[in-house]
Amino acid sequence: MLVAFLIAISIIVALVVYEIASHWKIRDYKKFFQRVAELAGVSEDSPPIHILQQLRNRIAMLEEELAAVQKSRENVLTLLDNVVDPIFFVQVDGEIIFANKAAEMISRSAVVSKKIHEVLEDYFLIEMFDETVRTWQVQEANVMLYVNGRKRYFSCKMIPVSLSKSEKRIVILMHDITKEHELNEMRKEFVSNVSHELRTPLTSIHGYAETLLNDPDIDPETRQRFLSIIENEAARMTRLINDLLDLERLESGEARFEFQPVDLCSVIKYVLSIVEPLAVQYGVKVEYSCQDIVLEADQDRLIQMLVNLVDNAVKYTSLKETGEKQVKVSAKLQDESVVIKVEDTGPGIPKNALERIFDRFYRVDKGRSRKMGGAGLGLSIVKTIVDRHNGKIYVESEVGVGTTFTVVLPVKQGERKDENVRYHQKEA
Repeated sequence: MLVAFLIAISIIVALVVYEIASHWKIRDYKKFFQRVAELAGVSEDSPPIHILQQLRNRIAMLEEELAAVQKSRENVLTLLDNVVDPIFFVQVDGEIIFANKAAEMISRSAVVSKKIHEVLEDYFLIEMFDETVRTWQVQEANVMLYVNGRKRYFSCKMIPVSLSKSEKRIVILMHDITKEHELNEMRKEFVSNVSHELRTPLTSIHGYAETLLNDPDIDPETRQRFLSIIENEAARMTRLINDLLDLERLESGEARFEFQPVDLCSVIKYVLSIVEPLAVQYGVKVEYSCQDIVLEADQDRLIQMLVNLVDNAVKYTSLKETGEKQVKVSAKLQDESVVIKVEDTGPGIPKNALERIFDRFYRVDKGRSRKMGGAGLGLSIVKTIVDRHNGKIYVESEVGVGTTFTVVLPVKQGERKDENVRYHQKEA
């Protein structure tokens, strides 16, 4: 408004001058008012008042257009700020002229007007920028940056853009691929683990079978021992493959769950009857306590879950060199949930291993786990079964003292839309 007022004052002064110019017939001033009339879009012979009014209208229209342009610019900046991927606009000299919120989150706040090398403290990214400016071609690469002390992986693209009046800009687009990178690493680790787990028994089978074939006169006792090893290794491979297939079906949702009222104490007693021979062999004392509980669950999967937990507890407790070797299984009601605990007095689990304890193939002590016959899939299966029951599982452990797994399951499952879930009610 102040600009419009000043322009109006100038026009009034110009009109006065125009009158003087007309009186003295000064040609230059006439040319000036001809130009003013041209800008106002009226005839140069129009009365000064008319020219003034038209010029005011013209100014008002320009103000509206300027406001529309400003609003459009603000809208574009708002859109860019809400893009989840980091975006930088950089001049060819490296000065940043725009950075959206996501860009500031991976670097630092107030990055505008700073040089790119001050903001992205990564040698490879600076080289990419210099190469983009030098060749004026798009550069792409995957990079790793530390964001808030954590490793993050980004797909980075630097795009050179030529604007009007010979101006140039570099647009830097970054897309967070941390999750994809982690999944790819998990895939490679999975393939590596499966290959290793299969290669070990296959090597044994091949070696002993070859010995038996090449030496038909081998003594019966040795032959029997070799055949037993072959049988055990083949069984180990079968368990691994079955566990992998079962875990895949569970995680993909293909495994069907038959939910029905289950007497939890009966399930625990059945599980302990399965594990008892192993516990006796290893000299591990197994105890249980159970309230009278009936919950909605898939009985077979519940048994599978408890067998894995109790079997692990017995095996690892047996490795304890001194002290009491004991496993306790308990179950009690707590509000609308069932709390199942499997406690052991085994060697315990280091704190740095607890976060990965439910990962596929993860084993705290690989050599000890192989000795126990484990492939590192049991707890992954347990976790998936608990999840499918809408439950939670927790682990607490202290090295040299023991480990406690706590499973919390709802008493009632409620209706779910999962097509692989069925509900059954006991007949009266």
